[in-house]
Amino acid sequence: MVLRRLALVAMLAVAASAARAQGGLSTEGALFLLIPVGARAVGIGQATVASDIGSESIWANPAGLARLLRREISINHSQTIVATGDALNFVFPAGKAGVIAAAAYLMDYGQQEATDQFGATGTILPRSFVIAASYAATFGSRFSAGITYKFVQERVDCSGTCGNIPAFSASTNGLDLGAQMVVDSARRLTLGLDLRDAGLNLQVNDAPQSDPLPTRIHLGAQYLLPGIEKSIPDGELRVSAEIVEPASFSATTVRAGGELTFKKLFFLRLGVTSGSGDGATAAFGLGVKRGGLAMDFARGFGGFSSDAGKPPTYLTLRFQF
Repeated sequence: MVLRRLALVAMLAVAASAARAQGGLSTEGALFLLIPVGARAVGIGQATVASDIGSESIWANPAGLARLLRREISINHSQTIVATGDALNFVFPAGKAGVIAAAAYLMDYGQQEATDQFGATGTILPRSFVIAASYAATFGSRFSAGITYKFVQERVDCSGTCGNIPAFSASTNGLDLGAQMVVDSARRLTLGLDLRDAGLNLQVNDAPQSDPLPTRIHLGAQYLLPGIEKSIPDGELRVSAEIVEPASFSATTVRAGGELTFKKLFFLRLGVTSGSGDGATAAFGLGVKRGGLAMDFARGFGGFSSDAGKPPTYLTLRFQF
């Protein structure tokens, strides 16, 4: 298939790692959608389905947007051996009408030089794009739900002469549907459910040259541990865990993490995961917030990117107003 042949070394690395971890991913398209977006999500091991991670919920469980009270703009940057990713998120709470959000995401695999049989050279530019729009709302004091629409595109552009590697563009549409529920009266336990990246096949020319999106079902919980403030004044510790299933239910992966907060100003995050799209098996993160400004950093460990000497690194800058 043209799309798989033109995925180039970067996308093949993602597919090979993911196939080993989850089985059968080589038949799916738009594998870059499995790579996490945002340092807060990465820092807690991507166990985000029941978590409150602000505007990053656009790329996780959109129901997490429903309880945001302030507008937020965030810039998310990631760097792995595979690619450089950048996402811009905007969240606008509209009072009783709910919360709306929009985002744009670019995955850049880097320029690659090509030479034809006559010695002419060109530059190949493989990239992936997502334009997303979300809506979320609360229903009562404990239940929230959200939806995210995604326009997904993979493309290879050519500048100059690129030989027998043609330029192409493949697009499709996808949806994320999510819900969260606070279970107990103390509001410590939250459950989350999310159907992620469900949509039409990614198609290059015709139906035989198409692949399904990497649709996943996420189910998990977050718990605010009691008594932490006794040993850490003004401290909070949230732990989260989730299981992830492909739509075919062919393999189960597990994610878990925790976030320790001090005075709602400083954040320490740790997480573990299996089958991550960036190849990492563990992560840690740090965050600091002052007023409406916040910065979060996370780094992954394990997997092909770390083995190649470039651990997955994520940086998020947030501005609330």
